[in-house]
Amino acid sequence: VAGLYHGVWRYASTVTLFQVFKGVTLSAVALGLITLFTLELPFPRSIIVVVWLLELVLLGGLRFAWRLSRERVLGPEPLRSLRAIVVGADHTGVHLIQEMRRGEAAGERLTPIGFIDDEARLAGSMIEGVRVLGTIADLPRIITERRIEIVVIADPDLPGKVVREIASFCAEASVGVKTLPGLSDLQHGRTALSQIRDVLIEDLLGREPIRLDMNEVGAFLRGQRVLVTGAGGSIGAELARQAADIGPTELVLLDHAENGLYYVQREIAAMFPDLPLYAVVADIRDADGMELTFQRFRPQVVFHAAAHKHVPLLEVAPREAVLNNVVGTRNLVDAAERAGVSKFVLISTDKAVNPSSVMGASKRVCEMILQARSQKSRTRFVAVRFGNVLGSAGSVIPLFQQQIRRGGPLTVTHPDTRRYFMTIPEAVRLVIQAGAVGKTGEVLLLDMGEQVRIVDLARQLIRLSGLREGEDIDIVYTGLRPGEKLYEELQSDAERLRMTQHQRILVWDLDAREEDALRRDIAELERVSRRGDPAEVKEWLHRIVPEYDEPVPEPGGTVPETALVALPASAAAPQRIAPEPGASWLENLRTVLEGAAALAVLALSSPLWAMLWVESMRMPDGFLLHETLIGKTRRHRQRRILRAHPPIDRRSINRRTQDLLGEPIHCLRFRSDSGPVGRWAYRHRLVTLPYLLNVIRGEMALVGPRPEREAVVLRWKGSILDYERR
Repeated sequence: VAGLYHGVWRYASTVTLFQVFKGVTLSAVALGLITLFTLELPFPRSIIVVVWLLELVLLGGLRFAWRLSRERVLGPEPLRSLRAIVVGADHTGVHLIQEMRRGEAAGERLTPIGFIDDEARLAGSMIEGVRVLGTIADLPRIITERRIEIVVIADPDLPGKVVREIASFCAEASVGVKTLPGLSDLQHGRTALSQIRDVLIEDLLGREPIRLDMNEVGAFLRGQRVLVTGAGGSIGAELARQAADIGPTELVLLDHAENGLYYVQREIAAMFPDLPLYAVVADIRDADGMELTFQRFRPQVVFHAAAHKHVPLLEVAPREAVLNNVVGTRNLVDAAERAGVSKFVLISTDKAVNPSSVMGASKRVCEMILQARSQKSRTRFVAVRFGNVLGSAGSVIPLFQQQIRRGGPLTVTHPDTRRYFMTIPEAVRLVIQAGAVGKTGEVLLLDMGEQVRIVDLARQLIRLSGLREGEDIDIVYTGLRPGEKLYEELQSDAERLRMTQHQRILVWDLDAREEDALRRDIAELERVSRRGDPAEVKEWLHRIVPEYDEPVPEPGGTVPETALVALPASAAAPQRIAPEPGASWLENLRTVLEGAAALAVLALSSPLWAMLWVESMRMPDGFLLHETLIGKTRRHRQRRILRAHPPIDRRSINRRTQDLLGEPIHCLRFRSDSGPVGRWAYRHRLVTLPYLLNVIRGEMALVGPRPEREAVVLRWKGSILDYERR
């Protein structure tokens, strides 16, 4: 009933104490009711309260003593553990301290030495037996004085500037630094301490988390049939996850790479088992295949994330850039319009502004296709631009990490190369929000913060890895590659800025081309691309996008052979356990019956019964029942053999021994002089109810002695001549 024997003692808490209180209270109440209506105790009833207090102290104390011993408060320190300090004395920090004491770290055990918190009022105070040692500015001194070996950041929402400061302090002191993942990344069923990880570049950017307007986004996607192209890639997979979480009626995943598509489908199916989910292996360059797919599934919202994106590779293969990015987008736009799609969202790039690469020019042509088609179509076409995403396949961060693991050097194209960076979840949230607020024909731009120098990212990664630039690892400058710019632009001369209702989404007004002329140019661009002449393809791209200007590459050094690394293979998506179905009515009935039985056992298992048994052994009589001997004479009142009563006149007993009819019957009956139950049974002539025990044993019938005993009586009467006179 109270759940006392289902808990784990090492996690005893105030909840456990309440369970103990509930259990012993129910036991005392049930015992009090039983004794009130059945027994007259030979000691005061206040003994029940004393027993209640003893049970509370013993049951609760045992559990907390076990927890204290496991948390090393009463026991010895482990032979080897890292001296840790926690940044953030809030609820999460306190929870981390508790888990450290229980030894629930994923790797080495941690010993909490103190807290660091910027709230001055907490300085010097004790929380969970651990002192708040100072603020973040005091961290270098505290690391030295307290011999700290690891710093754990308990607040994943700290500003990037503060995280960079902490990481810098730890790097100078050669101390490890860990952080908790964000709330959206925490895995259920695992302790917080087991999920701490190294500080990543994303943590150093430290922009405010994006909060979606769920009213707009819900109206945009909830109850809709959604299709995502490029679902096997980084952006497409995250789009599929976040869209599935909002609640569409159907979700269609489309990609030509079946391996990535398979993993994403498995992951989303495990996360949302009730969502109708379809995976389609198809190539967006196949117009007939796109037409069949759209006519089959009839999507209402389309996110187009499928594209070639690697700038240097597409510079030497412009044919593939045009056929995949431009022709594929045109095929999707045609199929979407014929299928009656409500909204079509194109994932574009900041490289489409004054493009200097084939990739940027091809994405600008995709935007022009949407703008031209939006002039006459019922489908609302929207394009969303953003910059580089951290951690995507083939991006600079995984490349740097592999180069560090190989011992370097890190390759950077130019000391002044700058790029806009966003995390994948951050970019996708803004894409969904932009798709909800964008109007047809608009090109939206996401606020990406400030540009970051690539060399600064490389240096931060070196420090986070516990290395020193110039001593442990070097940075090599290789020169700009074909199609690359020193920095990205957000706006061209032909674009006009306009704000939206969302502070991190901007609109660029561009002059749309006439659709028929654009269609003819794209048809010619496709024809030229299929012939495969790179120079001719670039010439036609320049005709369609006049601002496209191919820069002259700078001379640069040769990239060292050790810096050439293979891109990591896609890892299998993590599997999530589907939620268990609800309990059946049989399980509910079983729970009720088990609760009733547990309540009865709870009352009977009280230590007070042991005290009653000891008292009954000491007293000459029982509490409730006494023994009656039937079969000596017809006068039942004089045939009780209770030791508590005065002995019967011996002469009378000797005279009546001649009336015995075989062996007498020993029977129990309620005491009428003790307890409310006995007195009530005597008043209602129910004192002999325990005689039924003799019937069960076979010594009596329900209406009197057994027939064979009646025959014995009759023979005995016949053998006495003057029986009637006597």
